[in-house]
Amino acid sequence: MSRHRQKKNNTWDNLSGFRYAHRGLFHQPLSASVRMPVPLESPLWKADIEKWKEEGRKIIPENSMAAFRMAVKHGFGAELDVHLTWDGRLAVYHDTNLCRVCGVNAQIEDLTWEELDKLRLLDTDERIPEFDKVLDLYTSAKARTDREDTRTGEPLHLPLIIELKAEKNVKELCEAVMETIDRYPALNYCIESFDPRVVYWFRRKRPEVIRGQLTENFCRSRDAVRKWGYIMTFGMWCGAPDILSRPDFIASKFRDRKNLIMRLRHRLGVRQVSWTIHNHSQLRDVDREGGLSIFERFNPEAKPGASH
Repeated sequence: MSRHRQKKNNTWDNLSGFRYAHRGLFHQPLSASVRMPVPLESPLWKADIEKWKEEGRKIIPENSMAAFRMAVKHGFGAELDVHLTWDGRLAVYHDTNLCRVCGVNAQIEDLTWEELDKLRLLDTDERIPEFDKVLDLYTSAKARTDREDTRTGEPLHLPLIIELKAEKNVKELCEAVMETIDRYPALNYCIESFDPRVVYWFRRKRPEVIRGQLTENFCRSRDAVRKWGYIMTFGMWCGAPDILSRPDFIASKFRDRKNLIMRLRHRLGVRQVSWTIHNHSQLRDVDREGGLSIFERFNPEAKPGASH
């Protein structure tokens, strides 16, 4: 048997039936989710954060340990983002630039962990988490479910969708992530990335890991067209890199999931993950279609119309 046909080290059944909190179950002003201008003048959320503090409203920043603990408390899996720092540590944070949530105009990949650890998320006491701290949480007794792992028969833990944020460090990032994950045999997870080089690395080096290609209709993105040009942008949206990387699932923006190209991918046996789900109606659609749902800014277990 070729290594490309090796048995997966996890099953889709272990990942199915869970809700995935986008960057953890966070609670922050909308202004904190708006892309920051560079060079940075003043964080857009400064006034809102101060107002929330004055009103006694709880602030839980995205991709914070508080957000992941809250997701576990409510029985949710989580989607998170991983970067490699200058000195080879793994940081959980969405953007490459630290402006939007930390208010600092710097790149994660250019900083050491010591420098990164001095920053705070949205002027709270929350720091950028190190990757293994989140894995500690999601393999702890608190994250155990009443389901059995289909591979081992042991109690199944809440799952993670781990997005790799590669810059010019694909090999180093992938190796560091897997070196860490390999220390957590009970971890219930899959990986994904917008970067097809990451997905291809997993096909070649770790084919047993369930891997996914993140996508959206890049042709609508001026940034994508500016970065790649029209031909490459169209090729990315059409899934041309999938020929080499052969993802197990496609994680697409909710509005793009029924595009003709996406339907063809799914007919070929590629699983579906949809992001970002914002209400119960969208959630029901994804459930009917048999996909995994990554949600944000509402509680899927609450009754429709209830506040988060």
